[in-house]
Amino acid sequence: MKILKRKNKFYDTKRFGQPQIRIYHKKGSGKKMPRYLLKCGCCDGKLEIYYDDDGLEINGVNGSIEDWREILLPLLMHR
Repeated sequence: MKILKRKNKFYDTKRFGQPQIRIYHKKGSGKKMPRYLLKCGCCDGKLEIYYDDDGLEINGVNGSIEDWREILLPLLMHR
């Protein structure tokens, strides 16, 4: 999987007209799963996503990848 890299500047609105989400990644080690930490571009709000081959844990809610896909893809595809 390719890890997304960004500059993570606070309140960067150049690209989408809204503050860009700041993204951080940590590798897994031992019993800890790898994770993404997403932070709001304009405040201290954050979202943690832990992942492995079988599933995702998003802000403490565990589910299979297929279950998350069924829930989130329609939201992302909606225009």
